[in-house]
Amino acid sequence: MSTEVNILTGVRPTGNLTIANYLGAVKPLLELQEKGEKPFLFVADLHAITDYEPHEVKKYIKELVADYLALGINPEKTTIYVQSAIKAEVMTLSIYLARLTTVAELLRVPTIKDKIKKGQKPESANALLFFYPVLMASDILIQKSKKIPVGEDQVAHLEVAKMLAERFNKKYGNFFTLPKVHQVKSLRILSLKGDSKMSKSLPEGAIFLTDTPAEAEKKLNKAQTAMDKQMTPSLESLVLIAKGLNSTEAEQKQIDEIIVQHKSGQQVMGQFKKLVIAIVKRFLQDFQAKRAEIVKNKKNIDSILENGAKVAIENARATLFEVEKHLYR
Repeated sequence: MSTEVNILTGVRPTGNLTIANYLGAVKPLLELQEKGEKPFLFVADLHAITDYEPHEVKKYIKELVADYLALGINPEKTTIYVQSAIKAEVMTLSIYLARLTTVAELLRVPTIKDKIKKGQKPESANALLFFYPVLMASDILIQKSKKIPVGEDQVAHLEVAKMLAERFNKKYGNFFTLPKVHQVKSLRILSLKGDSKMSKSLPEGAIFLTDTPAEAEKKLNKAQTAMDKQMTPSLESLVLIAKGLNSTEAEQKQIDEIIVQHKSGQQVMGQFKKLVIAIVKRFLQDFQAKRAEIVKNKKNIDSILENGAKVAIENARATLFEVEKHLYR
């Protein structure tokens, strides 16, 4: 019999991580891990081929796992596996779930509508984009996941998973626990140029975990802040970065004091930037040193993924077996 997974989250292997990825996705997972939640983390390589070629995705899988390990994910507390390790089970369940929704309903999913608005017309967008919500539902339900950490932009996908679980239960008998949102605090980390969210696709405004401390300093020196007495989104974003990257209690107090001085009209943005730069450089140096040690032993990463896959496969097969008992009885 399959077991319910308390927390499940996925990450697409589509390039080097930024500090925004760490603050928005990795750090909340670390907090869940330390609370004893025993989360499942899967590398969503099947989802990634919506936008990237399979060979591009493959080369980032172990790189991403090395990043997460260096950032503090502990494989003894968090089960880590690659999505394609259970592709047969996930895709089979996706087929069954696809029968329970309609083309019109999938076209109304906000993230699909947004992608189409940005130039991917229905005539040119690949069908995997359209199928994305069903595949995500399958990821969630194949592990009988109870809670999914998501930001606001992913809530609609979870609603699809919940809807499909409800429809399955109604039609074939009560089986799936309805997944719930584990709300992750949305951190709006902006591009250092201040014009949009920090993104891998806009590298000049992003600090990557692979950036050297000197590269990060150069980018931060050019970062937008604010005129005297003003609190702009760019400045608020830099405060979030400085406070979120393992800054000390003394540094956090110093940040607060500088912002008070700034609001009173004092010219302290130069001092603020120096402090942000020091915090970011220290974070990158610590991360990169830990990562270098991890990648020295690639067999350890292989072993972690193999162990995670065993757990994920066993549970996925048990779930699918029970699903098919309901379908074919």
